[in-house]
Amino acid sequence: MSSNSSNQNIVKKVGIEPIDRILVTHKITVEPTKRLLHMHNNAYEIMLFKNGNVDYFINNITYHLKPGDLTFICPNDIHGFFSKDSSPYERYPLHFEETLIHVLSTPQTNLCECFSDMKPDRVYQLSKDQINDYEYYAKSIIREKEQNDYGSDIKMRAYLSFILILVNKAYQNSSTLISDISPQLIKDAMNYIDENLTNIISIQTISDSLNISRSRLCHLFKDFTGTSLWNYIILRRIQYSQMLLRSGTSITNACYDSGFKDYAHFVKVFSKVAGTTPGKYVKMMKTF
Repeated sequence: MSSNSSNQNIVKKVGIEPIDRILVTHKITVEPTKRLLHMHNNAYEIMLFKNGNVDYFINNITYHLKPGDLTFICPNDIHGFFSKDSSPYERYPLHFEETLIHVLSTPQTNLCECFSDMKPDRVYQLSKDQINDYEYYAKSIIREKEQNDYGSDIKMRAYLSFILILVNKAYQNSSTLISDISPQLIKDAMNYIDENLTNIISIQTISDSLNISRSRLCHLFKDFTGTSLWNYIILRRIQYSQMLLRSGTSITNACYDSGFKDYAHFVKVFSKVAGTTPGKYVKMMKTF
């Protein structure tokens, strides 16, 4: 597969959705949805799940959501929901720019904690009181955004702070491990990708290791995730390169250490996925 083809397919198959400051919505979907993954290149996302028959994919794990579940998404996480039937899918998704959480945090209260990788799960269950509080704060942000009165921007930040305090407490107190419901073949393919991400890898090497035909593997992977297996490999490599850049690795080393063999190709793909060049990304990380 050529570099240009890979660049184009990534944008087509996985949506890149930038977020402007704070965005909260109350959504109800009443029809099955196509399996489609997307990313937010500059924002965190929290979602309170209220009702529905929904599977939720975050990076390489699929969760079956229960009412009261709260999901945590970091910038450039690959994620998406799969509504399995016509049961009303009700949720309160909250998006906010990556820089905002650092502004609201203090030396005593790190609001970024719930987005760390300290725990394996990215879905936690809220208590009845926490659900009520989350809904109240979310509706308050929606109201202030609609009214747009003097002081509404400050009130929105205040309600966002209350939500982040609430969800961090839920994160800190949760001990429940939620099972990955992905089919075993999908798990095996994703595990192979993670274990060989920095090596030479191809669809054929994955299919050979799983003892399945290449065409069958590609079909099953696309059917389950909504994106192609090759696009998924590239996106995971970009995620890994971002982790390297955050840790202080040079751009050149991040390119080759994350499995890319061509520097120009890496810069093009990184820019499309992250919404900015690797150089600007590094400068942005230094301001946090």
